[in-house]
Amino acid sequence: MAKRRYGFDEDKIARFLKEGRGQGHGKDYRPWLSVQDVSSLGRSSRIHSRKTGREHHLLSDIETALFLLLDWSDAVTDIREQFPLDRDETRRIAADMGVRHPIDTESRTDIVMTTDFVIDLGAGNAGVLVARSVKPATELDKERTLEKQEIERRYWKIRGVDWGLVTDLDLPAQRIKNLRWLHEMQSLQHMTAPQPSYWDERCGKFLACLPQATGMSIKQFFRLLESTQGFAIGEALTVLRHLAANKRIIIDLDAKFDMQMQVDSLEVVVPNTAAQQSRKSA
Repeated sequence: MAKRRYGFDEDKIARFLKEGRGQGHGKDYRPWLSVQDVSSLGRSSRIHSRKTGREHHLLSDIETALFLLLDWSDAVTDIREQFPLDRDETRRIAADMGVRHPIDTESRTDIVMTTDFVIDLGAGNAGVLVARSVKPATELDKERTLEKQEIERRYWKIRGVDWGLVTDLDLPAQRIKNLRWLHEMQSLQHMTAPQPSYWDERCGKFLACLPQATGMSIKQFFRLLESTQGFAIGEALTVLRHLAANKRIIIDLDAKFDMQMQVDSLEVVVPNTAAQQSRKSA
């Protein structure tokens, strides 16, 4: 877990509350801690989510990995990271347990504890709230770490919210690697293009030609696009990543991507069954 870069005292906690930290939903949510507030040895990151319409502040590699899984899942409707817990209640829980409440080591102020992710599943009246804490497995042999996790667990139990602990050992490494590879191509606005419709036209040609490539490897199909459709070298892979990132093409997320794979391994999502097929890939 990343460490706070700057100390907390009562004035700073009051300011954060006034700023609306830890409040809101979707694009309007503001995490209690941002990447500017912590020292994380370069492991913090800000990642935009189309699901929520905002940048998410992730304070460790494990948080980023879990976020990618949550952001991909169609079951998830909202993700709130660095979610603040009511300090009076965590104080009471710590007292009941007979353990010290977490404090700022410099000001000796009781800090506002946070849960790494509060997640909305489903929608409307059928929606369910879950909370997840993220820790390296190596941290779980530390008594103090377990005490803090128990405070969190009891906090959410009082609220009837399913709480769970996720470690690096719980996360599917290859799927996360693939999701990271796809995520940066969700949008192609950062890519150079001679006209605004350029990449949309490339996507259209890619999908139109795909049925003709039965029996080819992906590499052979890319060469076909370069020789017959005017694709520049590298453009076909960019388009494939973009289509897969937007669930218009399904790839095996649990296998390493290989250009020698058959084109038949790519499954095109028919528009009127997109929701059904994307759930299959989640």
